Parts: sequence; C-alpha cells; structure tokens
Amino acid sequence: MKPMKYLIIDDQLEHIKLPVRTLREAGHEVKTARHLDDGWRLIQHEREHPFDLVTLDLALDRRSQEFAEEQQIIWGTSKISGQGNDPYTSGQALGLRLWRRRRKMQQCYCYITQHRDYWMAQLDEEDPEFEQKASELRLKWIPELILDKSGLRANNVAEKLETAWKIWNNSGWLD
Repeated sequence: MKPMKYLIIDDQLEHIKLPVRTLREAGHEVKTARHLDDGWRLIQHEREHPFDLVTLDLALDRRSQEFAEEQQIIWGTSKISGQGNDPYTSGQALGLRLWRRRRKMQQCYCYITQHRDYWMAQLDEEDPEFEQKASELRLKWIPELILDKSGLRANNVAEKLETAWKIWNNSGWLD
C-alpha cells in the first residue's frame, strides 16, 4: 500500500493514539485536529494537495459557529427522528459540507465513532450523503464509511482507512 495522507478530527485524540501511531510508523502522514474549525482550516490549507482521507468523529463536544448552518440541519433531523434532546456537535456537519463540495474539493472522508446511530441519513433528499437510497433507509442501512472507533486496532486501522478511500475512488462521487 502506498503511503497515505490522513486528517483525523476527534475531540478525544487520546482514544485513538495507538491507531495514529501505527499509521505513522507504517509511513503514512497523519495530522490531527480536536475541533471542526481546526480541521476545516487544515483542509483549506491543504487544498492544492488534499488529504487522501479525512476521518470525522460523529460526536464532538465543542460547538462551531463556522458550521452553524449544517449543524441546524442535523439537529432538526435528529429531533424529528427522536435522537436528540441535548444537541452535540456532529462531525457530520463538516461531512455535509464536504459532500456538497466533493467535486470541487476532491476530498474523500469517512466517519469514526462509538455511536454509529448518530449518523443522520438523507439530510439532503436530492443529493443524499454516500448516495444512500430511501429503500436502504427503511432497512436502517449504515454505510461502510462509518467506522466503529472501538474496532480500530493497530493490526487493522490502515486496512479500514484504505477500504474507505477505495470506496470513494470506486464510487465516482468525485467525478
């Protein structure tokens, strides 16, 4: 596998120290950010040479004014679906922005989380994230691009992230 360039956005970086160290020891470039704002700045800074993959935690503790519009869409959906009394900041706010700008920015991403059910499906019915179909929604389908953080181990993290990158490259979503 060729060396990859990753950005991991997670407010609890101490919980992913081992996977990050493993990736670096394997020759991959890994940058980290604790907050969406910091991650967005890194993505903007690296725009000429985008990350191969950005990983976004779905549950972050710090709110971001930069992503207020996207976060409102998520909060509205989560309240409708019965998932939200205490709105957290979701990495999906940045995911939604990246999805809407995917062709222009050419930036692949996935989610890492211990709360897979925090991912909100079909936030944009006309252009649903990861092209999720309504029939898959009824089956409570969760895309392969939402990785279980507790399942990321030294012996599988590179493979799981490469798989997410391959899904993007085989999907045609950036074309």
